[in-house]
Amino acid sequence: MSIISDNSSELSHVSATVGGPIKKKKKTVTKKCGCNAKIVIKNDGNGHFVIDRFIEVHNHPMVTEFGKQFLRANRSMNAVHRKFVVDAATTNLGSYRAHALFKSLTGSYSEVGATAKDFQNWMRDVKLFIGKRDVNMLIEKFKTKKETSDGGFFYEYETDSNGHLTRIFWADVQGRQSYDVFGDVISFDATYRTNKYGMVFVPFIGVDNHWKSITFAACVLNHEDITNFTWACEMFLKVFQRPPWCLITDQCPAMKVAIAETFPDSVVHRYCMWHIMQKFPAKIGAVFCAESEFMKKLNKFVWSSHIYVAEFEEGWSSVLKEFELSEHIWLNDLYEMRKSWIPAFFRDKPMGGGGLLRTTSRSESSNFYFNHFVQKGDTLSEFYMCYESAIDKQLYEGKRLDEGDSCVPQSVTEKEIEKDAAQLYTRSMFYKVQTEIKASCYHIKLAGQPIVVDGINKFVVKDKSLNDTLFEVDLCLSTNDVSCSCHLFTRVGYLCRHCFFCLGLWGIEEIPRQFLSNRWMKNAVARFCTLKLGSTIQDSEGYKTRDTSKKVWNEFQGCLGDVCYNKDGLEFLLEELKFLRIRVKQKVKNPCATKDDILQEIYGVRPSTSIIVHPPLQSNNKGCRKRIIGPAERSCDGKDRPKRVCKHCNVKAFHDSRNCPMKGEQLQVNPLANGLNVNVQGSAPPTLNVENLVNVNVQGFVPPNLNVEKSV
Repeated sequence: MSIISDNSSELSHVSATVGGPIKKKKKTVTKKCGCNAKIVIKNDGNGHFVIDRFIEVHNHPMVTEFGKQFLRANRSMNAVHRKFVVDAATTNLGSYRAHALFKSLTGSYSEVGATAKDFQNWMRDVKLFIGKRDVNMLIEKFKTKKETSDGGFFYEYETDSNGHLTRIFWADVQGRQSYDVFGDVISFDATYRTNKYGMVFVPFIGVDNHWKSITFAACVLNHEDITNFTWACEMFLKVFQRPPWCLITDQCPAMKVAIAETFPDSVVHRYCMWHIMQKFPAKIGAVFCAESEFMKKLNKFVWSSHIYVAEFEEGWSSVLKEFELSEHIWLNDLYEMRKSWIPAFFRDKPMGGGGLLRTTSRSESSNFYFNHFVQKGDTLSEFYMCYESAIDKQLYEGKRLDEGDSCVPQSVTEKEIEKDAAQLYTRSMFYKVQTEIKASCYHIKLAGQPIVVDGINKFVVKDKSLNDTLFEVDLCLSTNDVSCSCHLFTRVGYLCRHCFFCLGLWGIEEIPRQFLSNRWMKNAVARFCTLKLGSTIQDSEGYKTRDTSKKVWNEFQGCLGDVCYNKDGLEFLLEELKFLRIRVKQKVKNPCATKDDILQEIYGVRPSTSIIVHPPLQSNNKGCRKRIIGPAERSCDGKDRPKRVCKHCNVKAFHDSRNCPMKGEQLQVNPLANGLNVNVQGSAPPTLNVENLVNVNVQGFVPPNLNVEKSV
């Protein structure tokens, strides 16, 4: 073998053609060394084999005992490895992390039986094998779910003229039943980087009886345009049959048009307040918003749900006039669309229209939640497996909270109405109602004598927690009907502190049942859902095999848990397992599984030979590219900047002496007023008396005599 010099080695990494680009080559190694060691066995013609030739001498060192595990003959991806890698992928664990986790389970890397690269190559081979059958596998899985759930699972999809998938919508049984109870308000927003095709994932999110986010349905779209959003809304109405009371989105123009064309006029479309308020520093000025009182004064009118429309409009105008922003174009545009995002216009709207949701934070948090399970390189089949894993965790958390409602929380007052609330509401909602009951005892008092009009007691109460704001409460003793001018029950679905105060004045010890919203009750879906849908029955061969494998694994874990701290027990279990493995090999013939068999076991469907729907074309949506970070976010670096003392104005602020606004104001008024005092008498040379010189450069003026008394 020839030895190559370092320079030659470096040149060997690149290949260049005349006039062409330089291309890097992959660095590779070889184990070929021309070793002649061998053994030749031949048949002697009598039914016997004899050694014909044997060369024992090797021209290379033999592999060490430790190195045996790295030989290809000793490495294999068995069924356990394959299942583990795919299961790890459903929780957003890559191949290398899956390998490290498998090492922790087996005890050492030597016991894994495969390298991390083998894990990675397996997932690569699976993606390549799925290839163009990706969408067909997903649709076949949806078809199986629909058949096994008696139509409870719903899906629709569309393709382009060439048969490529453009959009797909689905809703499972649990989502449809949850919408029947919690479908009064919907938040939906697009999220990105969830699949290899660049398609946007749009989940429809609501709020359940535990004040947690819940997914009703979802769709995958190739573009964020009016056509796709309109189709998604039409599919939503098709499966759920009735529109929500309120839809909350960001200021996406395509969503606005799609919602207006699809949903009836009675549906309230509300913009996300958070997205709008985040634009103020960029539109008006980051320093101005941070250092002036503008945002503080404006927020008092923008975020309040207790003021009337006239109060908001008057407050908005007064703040803009105070800071001389009445002619600001962007602020005037916001004011024109005030009916779509200001809480004062929704104070008498039911549920989401008024106060259940004011931002798309539910969608943002759900997108963040789903991103813990998916990867941007996933196929649609893999993406849906990860989606199922995320939904399973969501449903599990809901059931866990339902079981926790069997415990009665502790009361903080002696009122019987609080104990009644503890028996009715879920624990999460009870704590919110408990806050209102407690506040009715300490923060509310009468502002005058109640009067009776047509059998209705009218109260005026003062709320100390809201700067002594006055609220009007009407109470009918014959029916226990109660209403308050704050409209909390209308906006959120439970009574306010003002109503609890007036109910307590008359000794009413139970919450009037007409003011119990079904969506906040315990076991709301089981008690109040009117849809009778069949549950999905997983009866395919792939699901049955995986289910049996899980049962075997659980039994083994149970046996190990019984003897994990007993040395004799562990040795007994080990001997029994060795004996059992011998019996299994003798009795069960494990056939060689094809990749179709493996995929059927993993994904639940068998890849078809014919391709009906082709994979989607690569999409180029705005979220597929790198996000552009604005100057305000870049300067803050995602965190709150601390204030510092400016050496020019001696004020603790977000600027320093280089960009102090006072310096600019001084120079703009008169560059020579605060720095130069010029006295010219006769023919004598002028004398300059500079008390505070602030980087003033006057072109064309060179003082012959400069007397500096104080310079900064």
